[in-house]
Parts: sequence; C-alpha cells; structure tokens
Amino acid sequence: MTPNQFILEWKFKNVDKKLVYDIKKCIGCSLCKLVCPVDAIELGPIPEIAQGILDESTPKLLIDHDKCCYCMLCAIVCPNDAFHENITPADQIILDQYPSLDKFYIIDQEKCIKDESNEVCRSCLTVRERNNIKEYFRIQKECPTKCFSISSPIKGEVIIKKPMLWKCDPQGCKACVNICPTESFFIPESAEEVKKHGKIACDEKACFYCGACENSCPDNLIKVNRTEVTILEPKEKKNYPWIKGWVNNIKKILRKRLVEGKEQIKIPVIEKELKKIEETIEEEVPQLSEEDRKKLNQLNEKIQKLLRSPKIRYWIKDKKIERLSKELKKCITEN
Repeated sequence: MTPNQFILEWKFKNVDKKLVYDIKKCIGCSLCKLVCPVDAIELGPIPEIAQGILDESTPKLLIDHDKCCYCMLCAIVCPNDAFHENITPADQIILDQYPSLDKFYIIDQEKCIKDESNEVCRSCLTVRERNNIKEYFRIQKECPTKCFSISSPIKGEVIIKKPMLWKCDPQGCKACVNICPTESFFIPESAEEVKKHGKIACDEKACFYCGACENSCPDNLIKVNRTEVTILEPKEKKNYPWIKGWVNNIKKILRKRLVEGKEQIKIPVIEKELKKIEETIEEEVPQLSEEDRKKLNQLNEKIQKLLRSPKIRYWIKDKKIERLSKELKKCITEN
C-alpha cells in the first residue's frame, strides 16, 4: 500500500492480477460496492471525510482481499477512474470483451476544435477512454467552444427527506455540498430559495446520480433513487458466456428505495409550528436585515446545541413530545 493507493494482488500459475484502488480519486459513490459479486467492498467513514473531520487520505472504501475475485467490475463502473486493473499476461482478461457503462459525457463534434495548444482541450482528448467525472466537470466549465457536457448513463431522482430536515445543519456539516463532484448540491441563501427548497437542495440538471451525497449524510436525509442505466455491449462482439452475469451485476445499481414502506418520524409540535409559519408567509418574502439575521443565527446555534444534547436525542427516539415541546419553547423564549 502506498500513501494514496491500496494495491491487491492475486497470482495463480502463470496469471498475475493486480487491482489498484486510488484513495484520492474515489468520490465515495459506492457503485463498486453495489455491483461487487462477492460483497468484498464496504463503505468507510464517508460522512466524517466529507465534513472534514478526517482528511482526504482516509480511504472511503474498505476492500476485503480474501473475498475479492478480481473480476474488475469495480473498474468498469467507477465514474472517476479510482480503480485500475493490471493483468499479466495481458490477453488473459480483455475488458473489451465485457459489457460496460455508457460514457459520462457527450461532445458536439461540429464545435470541437481539438486544439492541442489549449490545456483544457489536451485534457479532454486524454481522459475520454476512462471515466473521470471530476475532470469532465472542469472541462465542461472551461471548454473554449462549450462543446463538452456531462451526460450520465444513470437516470433517477434525488430524494431529500424534508420532514426530517430539522436534523440538517447546513452551516456546520456541508457533507453533501463538499462531496458532490459536480457541485449539484447547494445551500439556499435567499428567503425565496429557503421557502422553495428548505435547508439544502440539489440541482438535478448537474447530478449524475452517483450516490455520494447519500453516503455522506450523517443523518440519512438523502436518498438517490436510480431508475435507468445504459449498458454498452462488449466492443469485441461475440457470444461470450459471461455477458449475462456482468449485465445482471451492473443492473444492481438500480436498487429499490430504502424509504419505501417506512414511515418517517414526525414531531407534531414542529409540524404544527411550521404550518403556522407557512400560513403567514406572504407571496413576496422580505429579506432579513443584518440585525435580524444575527438574531436568527444566534437562535439557530441555541437550537442546534439543544438538539445535540443526549437527553433531547433520547426524547426524540422515545417520542416524548411534551417534554420536547417544553424544552424547545424554553430555548426559543429565553434571552
């Protein structure tokens, strides 16, 4: 293992397989975990990494060397080239004989100038063969002719559990914002945006449904529901016996919603107060003054401190609504 890489090796007779996991390139999406046929991949401390509690040298994944079968499915589905395969002799496993995800970008060839004197163009020409979503995002922003854009082979929706957003601390956490490789998550700032979105929001036009946000949220407030995935046939077109198995494993990306059939916990006192506030909001929402903003931030800090209290957490867990209501009222009204 090197400081930024975890290397697994398997040798049998004349075949040598090596799988390299690049810690810094990993975005924490867990697509590799979903498709792994032997359940050799587990998630690491992604919420702590996304919040900056642990630094970027901490692996977002844990790989069980004893379970790994070196099938290289992880390398096929990784959207940011965090896995590299190295097989000797090279003709023992040829990935062109296997199905794969469709590419994560589209190019308007009529606009593309392929200017090798331009650094962005050079990067674009070199990163097309292997998925590299972070670099794709940079190229999309800086492409001189705007011919390059991200296009995900995965379709779906991002579900933010709004009834549970009282748990969210967008100022102190920012895990979803920090981890998103395409900057699709943002914190609403104006009163109109807060009214529309709540504490956090996702611009799904920029999202490619990788799931890193879901894995990063310490309070399980985000769910990425994938509905479609585009799988490419092998580049070498023959009737290979492993094709069906690979397609079935790649389709595991389309797992069912975790929130289906589960009742979300609601706190009546908060729901009641929110309803009152919503009824009093006028169509044109005035902006807060600096003094009011300061008071609101102070009140938010007090409430967040209260909600971090073990006593309060136990009351929420045990649904002791009366005690919780009194404590919240006391916190809001005291000077």
